[in-house]
Amino acid sequence: IVRRFGGDRIKGLMEWAGMEENTPIENAMISRMIADVQKRVEGYNFDIRKHLVEYDDVVNKHREVIYDERRKILSGADLKANILGMIDRKITNIVAEHFDERGMERDDTALLKEVGGIFPLPHDINAAELALLGRKEVEDKIIEAAHAVYDQREKDFGTLQTRLLERLVMLRTIDSLWVEHLTVMDEMRMGIGMEAVAQRDPLVAYKNRGHESFQTLLETIENDVVHTIYHVAIKKEQPVKSAPSLMAKAANRENVNKPAAPSGHQKPGRNDPCPCGSGKKYKHCCGK
Repeated sequence: IVRRFGGDRIKGLMEWAGMEENTPIENAMISRMIADVQKRVEGYNFDIRKHLVEYDDVVNKHREVIYDERRKILSGADLKANILGMIDRKITNIVAEHFDERGMERDDTALLKEVGGIFPLPHDINAAELALLGRKEVEDKIIEAAHAVYDQREKDFGTLQTRLLERLVMLRTIDSLWVEHLTVMDEMRMGIGMEAVAQRDPLVAYKNRGHESFQTLLETIENDVVHTIYHVAIKKEQPVKSAPSLMAKAANRENVNKPAAPSGHQKPGRNDPCPCGSGKKYKHCCGK
């Protein structure tokens, strides 16, 4: 501790005094220096703990948002409006990407291919039909079709099954991506100290990058939900009848192969010859 935190002054003093390692230190000045070193150590450890808490606070804020969303889902909140809103925003962004700012130049074939990855397109939405429409009309037509397909799926599956399906898709998507986000944040934290070399505060850089990573997480959750919800369904498994055990089969075979006990009013004694003619005693044959 003295070597690391005491500085060259104490090091030189100890070398000048020629004190061995096991020699008790009784000099008042050296005792004060050691006390000062101890304070520096305590301050150093305090700073470490403080930085750990500050770094943890960044992830804790992300955790609060994600866990709050999970609680809403688990409490049975109606997710249909939220999911349809995600679908609308995604379609709006796709349409905007395939039109120029003036809405003149466009690529309807690529647009339909990308939208087709979200939901099955009806026959009336094709490149020839869209070529006759403007950007806003194209956007409205695709969104209207997306809602119609969603409503039809709800009719086919039933309302309760659809609500359950929405919760399962949301939970699975959030949980898997949240784990990936925690891994990213942990790796970022391990390498963020290099920011100090560039004369930047590592904690500030961690907060900024963490915010960007969290926004990417939210966008990815929305994107994955939109691209999944139309392509999944709940399938009921038929109960599988259990096959008879080997012991039961063996017992059945034994019962089938065993000769029937003789019919009659008088039952033979256990030590009498068996009536079946096997030559064995009754207790060792049909009398078992």
